[in-house]
Amino acid sequence: MRKILKYEIKQLLRDKKTIILVFILPLVIMPLINGLLNKVINERIGEIFSGPTEFVSYDEPFLKEIFTRLEGDSIFSVVYTPSGASVDSLLEKFPAVVTSEFSDSVKTRTLVVNYSSKKDRQNFQAVSVIRKLRNIRKDMSGERYSSIGIKDYYKNSSPEIRNIASPEEMSRTRSAGILPVTIIIVLVIGTFFISNYVILGEKDNNTLESLLSSGIKRRDIIYGKMSIVMLAGIIMSVLELISFWLYAKFTANLSFDIGLGAFQTGCLIPVLLSLSLLISSASVFLSCRLRSSSSGQLLFLPVMLFYLLTALMGTFEGVSITRGFFLIPVVNSAGVMKEIFRGDPAIFSSVSVTVLNLLYSFMFVRSSSGYLNSEDILEKNTDLDIVKKGFSKGAVFTVFALLVVSYMLVGGYLQDRNIVSGLILSQVFILGGFAVVMRSVTQKPFAGILKLKKFDPFYIPAALILGLSSRYPITLVSEQLLKVFPVPDIMKENDIMGTALGDLNIIAAVFVIAVLPAFFEEFAFRGIFLSIMEKKYSKVPLLLITGLMFGLMHMNIFTVFETGVLGVVLGLLTVSSGSVFPAVIMHFTNNAFSVILMFLIKDGRITEDSFLASDISFAWIMTVITVLLLFAIVFRKRS
Repeated sequence: MRKILKYEIKQLLRDKKTIILVFILPLVIMPLINGLLNKVINERIGEIFSGPTEFVSYDEPFLKEIFTRLEGDSIFSVVYTPSGASVDSLLEKFPAVVTSEFSDSVKTRTLVVNYSSKKDRQNFQAVSVIRKLRNIRKDMSGERYSSIGIKDYYKNSSPEIRNIASPEEMSRTRSAGILPVTIIIVLVIGTFFISNYVILGEKDNNTLESLLSSGIKRRDIIYGKMSIVMLAGIIMSVLELISFWLYAKFTANLSFDIGLGAFQTGCLIPVLLSLSLLISSASVFLSCRLRSSSSGQLLFLPVMLFYLLTALMGTFEGVSITRGFFLIPVVNSAGVMKEIFRGDPAIFSSVSVTVLNLLYSFMFVRSSSGYLNSEDILEKNTDLDIVKKGFSKGAVFTVFALLVVSYMLVGGYLQDRNIVSGLILSQVFILGGFAVVMRSVTQKPFAGILKLKKFDPFYIPAALILGLSSRYPITLVSEQLLKVFPVPDIMKENDIMGTALGDLNIIAAVFVIAVLPAFFEEFAFRGIFLSIMEKKYSKVPLLLITGLMFGLMHMNIFTVFETGVLGVVLGLLTVSSGSVFPAVIMHFTNNAFSVILMFLIKDGRITEDSFLASDISFAWIMTVITVLLLFAIVFRKRS
């Protein structure tokens, strides 16, 4: 094993790509990129955050006069509390507490904003409050100067700002939000490519077979190759922490505060090392089952997106680390690293996550060892002729990842400028363009790749009923899952009716939210992806995978269960009927029902306590109807 390890180290150090991935990437490039991103995010965070913000003010005439200008404001509202109330206790609930101070020397009263940047959401809201109050004070000062005939004045009258979080706490909070994601992405990039080089490179060069049949024990060869990948992961983790420390010490503009005490350092080391082992062993596990380095490169993008999403989820405020930690280890690793970087005590979380990472690593290593010991490892299939053999599994997931990235960047930009036109253009041009491209690549007619086929009329009422009823059992289950992975408050404030969509009339809203997604999303997922994957998976894995892809496409990790299960039901309708049209009908009915409910609640015709929206008995009735109908669809297909 030592011979193999020594040999692989020499080979890796001779390769320029390895030097870049293992040393330059974590030591120089990623911290620099992260620093720049950190600056941009901090400068833009006030503009990014929007939504209703409620803050508290002392009940004083001076302050009330100022806040009369907030009457009718759709974003900011003020709650008054008696003067002298504890600011610290109020900041546990509100993002900002406004008080005032009187100066005997100049005989003026000053407005004071107290806030804390210890919590992500409240910090964002406090920044918005401060900006609003500065504008109010500026307007009031301008009016007073104008009233006495002075139009040009040079004194910028603004509120005094007090942040109860220390500069060290603020710096650590910023670092804690970005460091875990960076560490995980560097580990993924480095270990994935190195494992492909060590394992798949030998397949490409036809040297793996001779190596496995040499006099060296297979076990030593296997564990030697896995050890070099894991060693590379550990080296990258250590180098990245060193690089952040160097940037914090010598670069004022791109500073990172990771000045941890001995206790936090002791908690961080086992988490970081076990995470390195986990990601390295997962990279080896994937590389073992691929046929060539080209297939590994195709798979890399969706794999990295998965790690990125799960790492981001772990850094959201409000995500529970100690509950449900047996489910998604990367989420918990990112979360506990954030706790440590913020200086919070994390001994139990660190031990739990470390043990979990080691257990997963052991499972990956055992599985990889068994596979490398089999003769399947020598099988190769490098024929990438899509027209003749169709997409490989890696190619399918890469296409999906590219579609998600395109929708996230282009669609996000369009929707940020104007949510209504952005949604329309995203559906028509991104998803519609995707269908046109895939039709050209596969050289199949639209009727075939989009599943535009005739179907049994039975599926029309079935799709209509499922469109109305399926939301209820999905919601009942998701509410239980939220007890394990609670949604952060900042993610709950996304109100469609509070956007420009709420200004549309109901017919236009149904068209944008129900009609367009029903056609274009179904053509993409129940049409194209089902068509190119149905010969590669049996029925159940096919429905689960395409359903998960549909859930991830909506780019909200906290609702991926709801959208994913809905995607599975839509897939079942398509597979059972042989046509995409029943799924289109169900999708339209589900979305249109949601739009109608929102408009009825907005107009005050029904309340959120209506039986259609929240009655538990009605939800169980609809659940029974949904389950019985799904059984009928499955039984009808089998018959």
